[in-house]
Amino acid sequence: MVKMTQDGVRETDSKRVKVYILEDNEWKDTGTGFCVGKLSESDALTPATGESDEETGSLAAYLVVNDEASPDKTLLWSRLEGNIEYQRQEETLIVWKDLSGQDIALSFEESTGCDALCDFIIQIQKTTESNISLIAVRSNDDGMGSVHEIITGPVNLPSNELQQDEKSLMDALKIFNENMAFEYLRTGTMDFVLKTAYLLTLIRVFENAESKHRLRELLLLSNIIKTLTLYNHRDVLEQMVDDDHIMGIVGILEYDTEFPFSKANHRDYLLQAGPHFKEVVPLKSEEIKNIIKKTYRLQFLKDVVLVRFLDDHTFSMISDVILDSQNCIIDFIQTEHFLQRVMSLFEIDADMEKKRDGVRMLHQCVQITKNLEHAEKSKFFKALVRAGLFKIFDFAFGMETDSGIRILATDMVISIIEHDILLINAVQSEQLHQPRLMDQDQDQRQLGDTSSLSQSNASSDISLLSILSQILITDKNMGLKEQVVQALNTLLHPEGCMGIDPDYNDPGNMDIIMGLEDQPRNGNGENPAMDTLSFHMKEYFSNFYTQVAPILFGPLMEGVYEDSDEDVLLIYLVKLVSFVAAEHNRRVSRDFILEHNILANISKLITSPHMLQLQLTAVRCLKGIVSLNDEFYHKYMISNNLYEPIFDLLRRNLHDDNMANSCLLDFLKTIASQALQAKEHHSGEISNFILLNKHLVENFRKDLMAVDYVPFTQEMIRIYDTEEEPYNWGAGGKGRAINDVAKRTFSEASDSLSSSTHFEEEGVTSTFKKAMEKLAAAPAPRSLEKDFLGNGS
Repeated sequence: MVKMTQDGVRETDSKRVKVYILEDNEWKDTGTGFCVGKLSESDALTPATGESDEETGSLAAYLVVNDEASPDKTLLWSRLEGNIEYQRQEETLIVWKDLSGQDIALSFEESTGCDALCDFIIQIQKTTESNISLIAVRSNDDGMGSVHEIITGPVNLPSNELQQDEKSLMDALKIFNENMAFEYLRTGTMDFVLKTAYLLTLIRVFENAESKHRLRELLLLSNIIKTLTLYNHRDVLEQMVDDDHIMGIVGILEYDTEFPFSKANHRDYLLQAGPHFKEVVPLKSEEIKNIIKKTYRLQFLKDVVLVRFLDDHTFSMISDVILDSQNCIIDFIQTEHFLQRVMSLFEIDADMEKKRDGVRMLHQCVQITKNLEHAEKSKFFKALVRAGLFKIFDFAFGMETDSGIRILATDMVISIIEHDILLINAVQSEQLHQPRLMDQDQDQRQLGDTSSLSQSNASSDISLLSILSQILITDKNMGLKEQVVQALNTLLHPEGCMGIDPDYNDPGNMDIIMGLEDQPRNGNGENPAMDTLSFHMKEYFSNFYTQVAPILFGPLMEGVYEDSDEDVLLIYLVKLVSFVAAEHNRRVSRDFILEHNILANISKLITSPHMLQLQLTAVRCLKGIVSLNDEFYHKYMISNNLYEPIFDLLRRNLHDDNMANSCLLDFLKTIASQALQAKEHHSGEISNFILLNKHLVENFRKDLMAVDYVPFTQEMIRIYDTEEEPYNWGAGGKGRAINDVAKRTFSEASDSLSSSTHFEEEGVTSTFKKAMEKLAAAPAPRSLEKDFLGNGS
């Protein structure tokens, strides 16, 4: 009959083993048999009561081995008792020393047998013999030394009495430090802390010690709490920040052994100075209220109270807890009924302060999402857009005058569009990006629907661009201007405006792109969804240049700069000109820039009394335009003499070692290197940089010669001097031809070459046409010019 203790511990099945006894420092094989974990009555007296097991009705546990050859012969009868330490070595060996001092070893035939007996020892330790222990001993990977791990055993725990002195607190700190060494002890210690309300005990001891000004006890309590945080136990950490414990815990942590005669004011901050939990929209769920408070308190512990003490593991654990809580908060907020209540704050007749609180709350939520995964962030932002994101922007940018609220709203815009600019469009645009399985008629109807949606999206986009442009032009807050420029750069990026941002390869974006490419095609093999997307992009930029750009670049179009306070604004605008000239469709952006004389007005900024930073920004802008190697830009800048202000600035900083001199030298170096490259690879076509080099040398030769401390200015002169009349300018002469070409207005030049420009920019190039153009522009051979043209004259 198999015996069982009152706690449900059963005897084990027999397992084949060899029994060894240590004699004279050598292990002696005493035989092979079958081992069982056995429960039996014993005549031995229990140490605590002096009563026998039979009198108390309890069963004693034994490891018993019967001889394999003679089952009636017992090779081993060893009781599990006292403080015996059993060691499991490798997979099949159990070694221990009994209370008489005898070293015993059992070598099991199979590891499963060893497992069964170890489980028996564990159950006995947890029920009747709490002082025995089982240790796993394993060799290191390198074979040098061994690793010990406690599998089961007694756990030394601190006192939980309300009346404690310095000695008991010192003992508690020692115990907590020692128990961190093994996972088993850590688990037992944390179970003790959670099940016995130990934190409340420490808080009561703290209150008593603080009232009696016992500094040493206060410092010990602080170290105990810090040590408990290093256990990286989530439940204990969350218990520390609940309503019953938080004030006591931060109060204990106000004392620090590194600054024993100083005290922090964490409690005062939480009670008075710090932010308070404010329900902008009343919360009915007590659970979400507790999660919000817990998240803030954990953040306060991590970033303020324990900032100098946390190790990497504890910091990561707290961060993970905070992240999980933030996920719960965001999941709750994006529920439809809650967001509807939030958006109702922005109705026309709603209280202004309530609206401001709504912006602050949603800004905090957007900030929280920075720590979330991409998919979770997208889900929340889409919920915001569906709920009516533009209501917030209409209030913040249209009605609100507080710069602080406008900055928060702008920061929300930046966060959303930097994550995925598609989210700023109307929610219906999602239908455009979802793969559809439909017949051709359905697809055509859907295409018509998406066209109207695109118009709605464009309207939303342009309204946002207009709002941001007005803020940039009119608002005086420098921090807000910086944020607005960042948002405009993102909104105006050709790839970004279609959701193809630097994170193009992100799985979310790839799903959109692949979905578009997999759309059903019509009879001509065209993809209606992709065509609609391309149309939306063209319409987007067309609307920008007709509706928004005249407002945004208004100060540069007017060219009147009387207020020096506008210099910072002009810096932003000049940088935006460089951006759109380089990134947007060349023909569209060039039409706007040249027709409104923006480059001419930028060149005026290089002259004083404008701040040096603005002057250099203008120089860099013109350098960027020149580097585009665009024929129309080059002719415009030469004919309008836009280089005179640059050389005027050079004269004023000719021999100075400063930023202005460095910027100007970089400008000239770019021209020299491009002109030299054009000369070396001359193919008979008119080179923009050869033409520009000629213009600069003819008009500013003395200035270039004065810059004798760098080689490239002299190289510019050498290129000009050694040029061998490579262009057939006709009887009018080279100089007059340059001026005649350059002095044509941009519109006239554009009209004369509109056809070829159109083909080139659309990617449809006629090989025959280009060959004929090259042939017509090629100079006459030198021998013919000398023998016939020269003689004919």
